[in-house]
Amino acid sequence: MRTLLIDGDILVVSTGAALETETDWGDDVWTLTCDVGEVKATIMATVARMEKDLKADASVITLSKGSVFRHDIYPAYKHGRSRKPVGTNEVKRWLIEEKGAKFKPGIEADDVMGILATNPRLIKGEKIICSADKDMKTIPGLLYQNGEITKISREEADKNWLFQTLTGDTTDGYPGCPGLGPVTALAALNENLGWEQYTHEYTTGKRKGETELKWRTVEMATQWEAVVSQFVKAGLTFDDALLQARLARILRNDDYDHVKKEPILWQPST
Repeated sequence: MRTLLIDGDILVVSTGAALETETDWGDDVWTLTCDVGEVKATIMATVARMEKDLKADASVITLSKGSVFRHDIYPAYKHGRSRKPVGTNEVKRWLIEEKGAKFKPGIEADDVMGILATNPRLIKGEKIICSADKDMKTIPGLLYQNGEITKISREEADKNWLFQTLTGDTTDGYPGCPGLGPVTALAALNENLGWEQYTHEYTTGKRKGETELKWRTVEMATQWEAVVSQFVKAGLTFDDALLQARLARILRNDDYDHVKKEPILWQPST
């Protein structure tokens, strides 16, 4: 049994945008319209084609609607994104109410995919996440992107997530660690490299006998400690690092309380 977990947010927006029509009525009056029925039919045809191409037995479309927990902990999250195509809300309503698409209040389509992919009971058999979003590389399991199926290990998923924590995501509107580029971030995670402050004493020259606080690179015990030290060197705190980690973390099964139906904010192990 093979089930596709399809990113409905991307599918709905990309299909709707492609099928919007501009009409010039003259006198500088324009309207933007969309045949929502055509959008619905195109989406279902796309899903059917994906199932055929990937030899899948079933598929689950996941969707986001309204505010999510990330807005609660960081109000600027996804602030200022461009408008959605005409008819987006209706298409999502139709997919949820009539086509069985999965939506959970307070979390995003990405999170629903992450939970379904890592829960051993909700969907039996092989599950493949189908999404162009780089965030889905933070979920262990099978991922279909750019025409290929890739298996992502738990170790790789964790490193990709902490990489997002350090570098941030301009699309989603969270900054990561200020001044830290992808090359430095990757090196820090590959080698658990962090920073520590030490007192340097000048032994020669005009400043002989003076002391100054400086930074030096050291190997940390864990990747998370390496991440925190990068934030501290940038003049921030442990709590700043934790906030970015929570924003970057796509929920897995253990990050969701199925009884209370709410996310469990990630905490580093002690």
